[in-house]
Amino acid sequence: MNKIFLPAMLALLLLTAGCEQNPSDNPPEPPAQNKTVVTPETKPEPSKPVPEPEKTVQPRENPPVNNEKTEQSMNIKVYYPDDSGMRLVEVEREIIVGDEDEKYIAAVETLLDEPVEDNLTRIFPKNAGIRSVTVSDGLAIVDFDGSILKNFVGGSTGEEFLIGSIVDTLTNFPEINRVKFLVDGQEIETLSGHMDLSAPLERMSDLIQ
Repeated sequence: MNKIFLPAMLALLLLTAGCEQNPSDNPPEPPAQNKTVVTPETKPEPSKPVPEPEKTVQPRENPPVNNEKTEQSMNIKVYYPDDSGMRLVEVEREIIVGDEDEKYIAAVETLLDEPVEDNLTRIFPKNAGIRSVTVSDGLAIVDFDGSILKNFVGGSTGEEFLIGSIVDTLTNFPEINRVKFLVDGQEIETLSGHMDLSAPLERMSDLIQ
């Protein structure tokens, strides 16, 4: 009985040992590495572009404005009556102006001065003044102040030479071909009843020497 039992036990032990796995035959799997599982919930957002810093634009400084007018001198021709009251005589004068448009009133105001020539005479009445001289489209408008009506004492010849000296002086500028007269901004028909001043006058060449 014992002889049969011992071989059976030995066979059972051998069978059991053959069923056990050899650790060297099947090496253990390496430990799992930490992996990030991307799911729709954990998907990283795309990186947004970093906005560039705004550029600060320094205001450009405007150059200083020079409001001062540059004075300039120019030579012009004006007309005075001769001392016999027979004709107008052309003479040259120098005027100083700060603007191109100032030359017109400067030219007329020259006739307010006494001429330096011995054979010429001043025709403007004393204390008479010029309010303005404006030019547009070939027409010059001369605006006297009211004193000219009070102080003018000349007859028909005096009125003709006063008006003629202004008209011929202004029409010497190529851009002027007619002259209109006002007093205190109002139209007038005459200065002393001898000349019609209701319409513009053209150059009075027949009075010039």
